[in-house]
Amino acid sequence: MIDFSFCIPTCFILGKGSPARAGSEIAKRGGSRVLIVHDGGSYLEDLLCTVRKSIEDEGLTVLEMEEKATSPRFSLISQGIGFCRANRVDFILAVGGGTVMDTAKGIAFLAVNDGRLTDYVLHRAQSSKCMPVASVVTLSGTGSEVSGTAMIIDDLHEPAIKYPLFQESIRFLFSIMDPDLTASLPMRNTLAGAFDAITHIMERYFNGPSGYDLQDRMCEGVMCSIMYNMRKVIQNPTDYETRAQLQIGSTLANSTLLGLGCDSDWAVHYMENPITTETHQLHGSTLAVIAPAWMRHCYQRDLPKAVNFAVRVMGVSPRESDRATALAGIDALRAFLKEVGLPTRLSQIGIGPERFEEMARRAIATAGKEYIGEISRLNMDEVQAIYEIAV
Repeated sequence: MIDFSFCIPTCFILGKGSPARAGSEIAKRGGSRVLIVHDGGSYLEDLLCTVRKSIEDEGLTVLEMEEKATSPRFSLISQGIGFCRANRVDFILAVGGGTVMDTAKGIAFLAVNDGRLTDYVLHRAQSSKCMPVASVVTLSGTGSEVSGTAMIIDDLHEPAIKYPLFQESIRFLFSIMDPDLTASLPMRNTLAGAFDAITHIMERYFNGPSGYDLQDRMCEGVMCSIMYNMRKVIQNPTDYETRAQLQIGSTLANSTLLGLGCDSDWAVHYMENPITTETHQLHGSTLAVIAPAWMRHCYQRDLPKAVNFAVRVMGVSPRESDRATALAGIDALRAFLKEVGLPTRLSQIGIGPERFEEMARRAIATAGKEYIGEISRLNMDEVQAIYEIAV
């Protein structure tokens, strides 16, 4: 087992009506001039009224930018940095899903740190400085509410590259989660977000031969729960308990708790990032295309784990060989994705073979290395081969 330290300083506040606590939580942490970052969606109207009132009731000032966070673009983050400095903002509150949360993190971090975005992305320069930042979460999936990561698109250069900003200082001071809020979004967003969470777990689960039974079984249990509740939410979209289970599962999935002391891979996410950057598909929908293709290409590198996934997570009965069992598990995963209405082929989201080389090149650039995946170690030819499987 790898030596580790584990600390998540974020306070999680889950419950009905919890967004009304935003103002008091900000006030007791010393905020006075609060920038609310959101995507401007009509579904947020009532929620934003509640949040604004809670902040104003504490005698604090509410500020909002004109341009809304519809993707985590560096151009928007740059505007936010200028806005914060011009308006003496001292606290940032994200109200929304992963895009909004990552945008807020980017503004909070870069508003108080000198240099360029690319100085800090990947595992380059680290800084302990960050403006206080928190969130009110409206979508289960990305796990940004619990992570020290923000995915940011550098749209000021060509081609646009989606970079991971890894900084412990950008973790939210608090994350407010009312499961009822997630029921206001289209079902496709709910299901894509849920599979995003599953993929976060897969990146930690398929970590090479480890023999770490505790971590493996925690991963398997949360993946099973999320899949179970994906089926339930389709049948009853407004059921509070189902929504709460999905929200907790998504937070656990990206908390690092499930992979303590283990390596993690992230090849699937690096291969997916250039595709969503170009097509603007839902992140989780594109992951649903790439994950089974990656598994089919790589499963023999850790065959015992692939067999456990098939049997323990996908409910496959053991076949005549471990290889056959593992392949049946991959087929069962793809069948599940089709059942819940997520895409399973690149052709379904508008990417053809003529784009594979460029997508692979961008994926390598996103990873910042000559390979993709800390476990998979995929070169550019292998990335293109996985895209071919997914076509």
